[in-house]
Amino acid sequence: MESWKVRNMAKGALTWVPGLHALRLKYASMPFSDSARYCYTVWLRHWIRLRDLGVSVNGASIGELGPGNSLGIGLAALLCGATRYCGLDLVPFASSADLDKLLAELHQLFITHEALPGETEFPEVCPKLDSYDFPGALIEEGCFADRVEQIAYHLKSSPLRDRGAIRYIAPWTSVTAVEKDSLDLVISQAVLEHVDDLEETYRAMYAWLRCGGYGSHVISFYSHRLSPIWNGHWAYSDWEWRLVRGGRRFLINREPLQTHVELAMAAGFEIVHIERYYDQNGYTLNALAPRYGSISTEDAKTRAALVVLKKPQISRAQAN
Repeated sequence: MESWKVRNMAKGALTWVPGLHALRLKYASMPFSDSARYCYTVWLRHWIRLRDLGVSVNGASIGELGPGNSLGIGLAALLCGATRYCGLDLVPFASSADLDKLLAELHQLFITHEALPGETEFPEVCPKLDSYDFPGALIEEGCFADRVEQIAYHLKSSPLRDRGAIRYIAPWTSVTAVEKDSLDLVISQAVLEHVDDLEETYRAMYAWLRCGGYGSHVISFYSHRLSPIWNGHWAYSDWEWRLVRGGRRFLINREPLQTHVELAMAAGFEIVHIERYYDQNGYTLNALAPRYGSISTEDAKTRAALVVLKKPQISRAQAN
């Protein structure tokens, strides 16, 4: 057995030590998600790609799965003209975030027309763009001062769990966390690979969206430091993976892109766009664990993907 497997299995086993995993979770964080520059580039990349697909998000009500250490992506969306934002997370990582400071930093990036931080600064962030120039054609100039004032008011006026323009629900535990047919767009950035109950999550997002609403999801399929090879997480056997997972509340679900596509379609979504990012330097299919013997050659080399979904204008329930 490879030494890196033994090492990660031992680390996972330690999470069963009483109190140790709870202490670890208390001090856990999501990399970059409290950085204004990260939130700025993530939101604008989603927005630009949606624009390229003919999707307008001006005036939209937006939900985000897994905002991490802050609600910065949501604040960026509100600065760009979204009217409502709801962040949903399994763990309340953002509960102590300095949102006023983050808002001020985001405002500065927008009013100075800062180019989007690109692959040098954030090499793993997708979607990749042909140009990282500031998308001036998308932005209504002169609106930022009013929007900053409105956002700051909402941040101060009521607890974020209230049904205001900015909401934060952590933990979210069921489809009822968000009103049915209330959102125009649901986004996530490198989150769905950490979700255990993917079937229920896709059903929930479908329920939250209005007919004609969209989902824009970047999903990462690499090993998240659990292997020196990018797709080495697919080389663990089931019993090895149980040790790696240990008592962690969440890790990665190891599902390939095809699983996400099938579950999204089963929930009722139309697949609008899939943008794959490949890595040819991983294990070949014959080196993967038996449960991944049927993975497609294309999925086996897909390191990340942008998946854009649409809830049909007539929902499945209405059609029936």
